[in-house]
Amino acid sequence: MADAVRTVREREDADLPELAAVLERVYAENGYPVEGIADPPAWLEHPHAIQHWTAVVDGTPVGQVTLAEAQPDDDAARAWAEHTGGSVTDIAVMARLFVDPRHRGQGLAGFLILVLRHHAYLLGRTVVFDVMAKDTAAVRLYDRSGAARIAEVTHRFNDGLTEPALVYVFPEPRVAG
Repeated sequence: MADAVRTVREREDADLPELAAVLERVYAENGYPVEGIADPPAWLEHPHAIQHWTAVVDGTPVGQVTLAEAQPDDDAARAWAEHTGGSVTDIAVMARLFVDPRHRGQGLAGFLILVLRHHAYLLGRTVVFDVMAKDTAAVRLYDRSGAARIAEVTHRFNDGLTEPALVYVFPEPRVAG
């Protein structure tokens, strides 16, 4: 796998079937997303998306991430506003990040995060997000990535499920002057 070509690019509609298959493998292995995936292609279409990116290995989509407009009822946005006193118009939410279990450990999640953070910075937005506390590998990734944990919340899902979650914010990038 050392010679594989890895990249991140804007997601294309043609990526959706393969990403839906990847999402099904992620769900089978990790239970992500916790609310299930009755319709993987629909789940990939975030209703408040600003931009989506796809991680690609040798031309095949193997993961993705979405930057979304913050909504006042988002757990991460609400926790950030309570923590900082800021407005949700100043932030964007990282969502729907996943990488095929067969391609983990190659830095693809970090690369997706880096591209997303750069785009948010260009928009003048701070990136916030949450992760289910049960997703310990993701929690370790975010702790290593420099994100600051700012709150613990309980997600409530449409079917009455609840799940403990951790809210993070990425610090503003430092610009050399």
